[in-house]
Amino acid sequence: MDRRKLLLAGATAGVAWSIHHASSPAVRGWSGSALPRSRCGDLAHRAGGHPGRTNHLLLHGLVATGDVFGSTADRLASDGRTVVPDLLGFGGSLDESRSDFSSAAHLAALDALVTREFGADPIRIGAHSMGSAVAIRWAAANAHRVERVVCLGAPIWPTAEVARASLATTGPMAKAFELDGRIARTLCRFNCSHRVLAGIISAAVSPRWPIPLARQASLHTWPAFAAALNDQIIETPWNELLTSLDDHGVAVDLVWGSDDRVGDPAHAREIAARGSHITIRIVDGADHTIPAARPDILVEHLSAPRRS
Repeated sequence: MDRRKLLLAGATAGVAWSIHHASSPAVRGWSGSALPRSRCGDLAHRAGGHPGRTNHLLLHGLVATGDVFGSTADRLASDGRTVVPDLLGFGGSLDESRSDFSSAAHLAALDALVTREFGADPIRIGAHSMGSAVAIRWAAANAHRVERVVCLGAPIWPTAEVARASLATTGPMAKAFELDGRIARTLCRFNCSHRVLAGIISAAVSPRWPIPLARQASLHTWPAFAAALNDQIIETPWNELLTSLDDHGVAVDLVWGSDDRVGDPAHAREIAARGSHITIRIVDGADHTIPAARPDILVEHLSAPRRS
């Protein structure tokens, strides 16, 4: 290919990327949060509002940060205290020297943050993707103080085997992890050594996400990624945890976009049918970018009256 054709191909690809990016619902719907950043133990977080009214904890998904919720956090903070951490090992909570990213470690870090920010007051939890598993685990261990859990794009599958097979269709990193962990480890090693470049590459291959969010995909380590993918997605006992929350009368709203390839809403309906406090909602036309593309959805569900 001569130089002119190469330049033309590059320009065409650039125009196509720009059109895709500009037309993305997530790019159009997301705006950044103005809540101040702070730190509590192992977790960096944003926080704002006043406790004692409605308290909210927002948990992000895999290879993301709390910024995925953007100004949704600010809206919720106008009606009570809202806290948005970067989960253990991700974003501002990245720790190159840490090796323990187990479920117990995630819950212990959240315990310290929740205790400092909310005391013993009841809270409502909003979560996206992998964060849904962390939210459900924490809620099941603290059901007496959780009023509602809202999960967007939860990675719920009936078995670990089905989860692995399904994950291989959701993205190159997950596919590499499932087909050959050495490939994923090599990619992660490159990511850790060249975070700025990795962030730029991530934004280039993810035109449907706002650039500030796409670039944050590089802010993690291999141990954090591998443990989160295995413990919070593949091996989460959804049936057991959701049944426990239902038995305790905790309202759980499971929400997916109709175009989301993460999770199995049909299996979630089977679990919900056995209880009375779990609801399933499918949002027409939305995909896995739903917290950025449709911020109204999370606000609507978190603000709903408590079910009796």
